[in-house]
Amino acid sequence: MKANLRHLISPDIDERVFWPDEEDCFCFAVDALVGPDGEPGEEAFGFRVCTPKWIATRMINRDFGDFGVFGKNLIIVKEYDWDAIRKMVATLCANTTGKDWQEVASKLSRFGRWEFEDHQG
Repeated sequence: MKANLRHLISPDIDERVFWPDEEDCFCFAVDALVGPDGEPGEEAFGFRVCTPKWIATRMINRDFGDFGVFGKNLIIVKEYDWDAIRKMVATLCANTTGKDWQEVASKLSRFGRWEFEDHQG
């Protein structure tokens, strides 16, 4: 079984009209709605899309000083290109396989925050 990107949406921007004020310094949230290829259903995996420059600006006056930041659930890009971001996530999904959906989703959760990541059930 492999994953299939159904939709990439952002609660922060409207990708049809958004353009960052600084092409090399921005950050916004996206949710990848992903399901098993050829089967119904989808689950959300959350990311923050940002640039290296945006990360560098956040290192000032943080708990760790200018030494570093943690980076789970990040998609780091050089510039804004919605189609390229979508293709990047779609390729990640297409290359993520497992014996069942649980295994596939667990592997994807290494990259993006799975909506059921902390689910106790």
